[in-house]
Amino acid sequence: MKSTTLTFLILLFSGSIAFAQSECHYYHKKACDNKENYPMKYDSQSKSAILGKGQISEFHMVAYDGLDYRISICAEEILGSQIQFKIYEKKRELIKKEEEVVEEYSEESSSDESSSDDYSDDYSDDYSDAYSDAYSDDYGTEETQSNKPKFKVVKELLYDNASDSYNNQLEFTAEGSMSLIIEVGVPGDDSKSKLKIREMGCVGVLIEHMKSRQAGFH
Repeated sequence: MKSTTLTFLILLFSGSIAFAQSECHYYHKKACDNKENYPMKYDSQSKSAILGKGQISEFHMVAYDGLDYRISICAEEILGSQIQFKIYEKKRELIKKEEEVVEEYSEESSSDESSSDDYSDDYSDDYSDAYSDAYSDDYGTEETQSNKPKFKVVKELLYDNASDSYNNQLEFTAEGSMSLIIEVGVPGDDSKSKLKIREMGCVGVLIEHMKSRQAGFH
């Protein structure tokens, strides 16, 4: 009887999560509206998600040269008013020759133990943005490939609203095309208990853009 009751509760909770996710799908359009500000065009890179306290999630966006952007964060009341968001720029950094030597040595020195490749994530080809073609690895022969430059992916922090009084809105101008990562975090403890129902709610990230406004007299 107890097993049947527990199974029913799990199914009920799973159904509630699925319903909440569907409800959150366009949350950014309903809750992050900026009617009081000057109008910008809706950017299809906007997203919404369901998050619990203590959880962090991120997604990628591309900011294009010559455009002004406004990013607005909104969340349901149950998650609190201090939603943290950070903006990183994703870059590929050239690996210096001495770094390659250290990497090769560390791989050869572990004969019996399986060594962890520190750069396993850095060579990921999971690039679905405008920068993917800029780093083509098609160099032809094996000999030329051994001499080709190697890159690692790095994240450079550009903005953290925790140091800006948890401001829920940011406007900026893209200086050249930029591959960005938007990271959103909900304050609180992320409970590991399997039976504790999380305090969860919708979080929206509204992205808007317009042609860059030129300052000064023209």
